[in-house]
Amino acid sequence: MIYQTKEQKHKVKLIMKQQLRIRIKIATALTLILIFVFNATACSGIKQYLWPEPTTAAPAAPTSDITIIPGWSITQIAEELEKKNVCPAESFLNACKVVPPDNETLVEGLNSASGYIFAAEGFILPETYNLYQNKDGEYALRTFLKYSRTTLSSIEEDGMTAYARAEQLNMSMYEVFTLASIIQYEANLGSTDKDLETMKMVSSVFHNRLTNSASFPYIGSDATRKYIEVKMKDYLTSIGATEGTAQYKKYFEGYCTNDQYDLKTKGLPVGPVGSPSVSAIKAALWPVTSGNYYFFTDVDNNFHFYTNLNDFQTEWNTKYKH
Repeated sequence: MIYQTKEQKHKVKLIMKQQLRIRIKIATALTLILIFVFNATACSGIKQYLWPEPTTAAPAAPTSDITIIPGWSITQIAEELEKKNVCPAESFLNACKVVPPDNETLVEGLNSASGYIFAAEGFILPETYNLYQNKDGEYALRTFLKYSRTTLSSIEEDGMTAYARAEQLNMSMYEVFTLASIIQYEANLGSTDKDLETMKMVSSVFHNRLTNSASFPYIGSDATRKYIEVKMKDYLTSIGATEGTAQYKKYFEGYCTNDQYDLKTKGLPVGPVGSPSVSAIKAALWPVTSGNYYFFTDVDNNFHFYTNLNDFQTEWNTKYKH
């Protein structure tokens, strides 16, 4: 037998305890490693779901920039949309025959009008729009009118909104856009303060004639005649409304009336004759106060205004050369 002293026995116990602690630490470490490996494997699917690996993004849908020029008609806009692959021209023309129902405030007065060619004519504001390609005409029209609604709501002068001013003038918004489209044609200017003041002078002539219809039954602009005979000529021909037909006569009489001088509108026509700029709309709503009933532009595009026919004709004969 091997006898141990108390000190030897105590030393042996210490060594055994140390070896036990080491075994426990090794076992614990191995267990933690196994748990980590297991969790990493089990959670890999979750990781992939929450933080997926980068992939190649799907290509964005193609778009086109569509720039609408002040004075453009619905048919001109339709041609541009087809050219830029947004939608077929025919699809847009068909969509413009009826204004979507969420635009009642914008086109207020349209329902009481009749004889127009396109219900949406004049309500598409000049601007550069970015539109998706390969869509239909209704998509394009709704996009345009949404911008028009937003823009019209932002127009104000002297603390009065466009809608309040139209009501003050006893004009429907449809009449405002109609008058603005004629101002746009006659005073085809930019958006500077000077341009706006000139357009307001032009507007005053038409307002004066409209409020004194007994003496001035005609607004005196050939914009309405040219809308039918030039801008709408190809479209009217395409639908069989050629000169001499009943359908052509209906549209012609809606925009033009015969007087002793020319084919011009008696009062406002049945609808706008193109897309007016914001400046033209402001001019239609806030004309300057004047006593003018006549105006013309000379060869240098200067505007001349007159209160009476004699002065107008005298100056016309000496300055109007184009």
